[in-house]
Amino acid sequence: MVQRADGRAALQPRVRDYLATLGGSLGISSAPILVTLSQADPTPIAVWRVIYALPLLLALCLLRGDGRGAFRRRGWIPIAALSGLFFAADLSLWHRSIAHIGAGPATLLVNTQVVWLALIGLVFLGERPSRVFWLFLPVILAGMVLLAGGGLEGIPHATDRRGLAFGIGSGLAYAGMLVCLRQAQRRALVPPESALLVQITLALAVLSLLGFAERSLPTSLAAEQHLWLATLGIGVQAVAWFLISGGIRRLPGHHGGMILLAQPVSSLVLGWWILGQALTCGRLAGAALILIGITIPVIREAKRR
Repeated sequence: MVQRADGRAALQPRVRDYLATLGGSLGISSAPILVTLSQADPTPIAVWRVIYALPLLLALCLLRGDGRGAFRRRGWIPIAALSGLFFAADLSLWHRSIAHIGAGPATLLVNTQVVWLALIGLVFLGERPSRVFWLFLPVILAGMVLLAGGGLEGIPHATDRRGLAFGIGSGLAYAGMLVCLRQAQRRALVPPESALLVQITLALAVLSLLGFAERSLPTSLAAEQHLWLATLGIGVQAVAWFLISGGIRRLPGHHGGMILLAQPVSSLVLGWWILGQALTCGRLAGAALILIGITIPVIREAKRR
């Protein structure tokens, strides 16, 4: 429980926080579609999505009094910057995992963030998920395996050890990013746009250095590619993550991680609708298991709180 310096009521989860996090999760589900449509390389995608998000977040900070005043408060900027470092690592490792083992297994591994968030909360933050969370966690993981195209014979292409290591690393980095983003806001009660501005500014610096080192950062892209990347940056990186970061700052850490698992389910539907990707019975069953596995624990724990 985080209290204000003047002793007013601490941040408590509310229905709108759950709805904001869910809305943001559905918003970021369009990211794989936009990445596919842009037909750009991984590092330029990561860099340009941040570049296009920066002006909107900067404008929000300048126009809103809370956003301007946040930078006069102490203690939160290093944590928000650390979330940017984790964010850059997440994007870099995830794309490398995709190159080795494919998008399905890579997406499965990055979404192990829900496990890491629960363990981080339990060990370091004093947050104790209920028994119903641990009971339904295998249901969620089984759903993720099915959604990734796996079955009783295993997950296709998931035999490359480097790819598996990159995927697990991306899940850890994703969890670290979420924890730091949440804690930065709770430390000084700063608004989402301020924390996100610091986060993606550092992420941009790291990703740009990586792009120059790899010589994978082209100076120009086609106008149509910029259109898709601008949509990715403004709609996903700025607006959707504004909703997510504003919601998760009040929620228990593992609740935010569980609600974000709605993203791969929604991406499955969007991929079928926009790109014509096949919907197999296994993937639909996986989506159903994920929705069951996140809905029941979140609702039961929220009612107890």
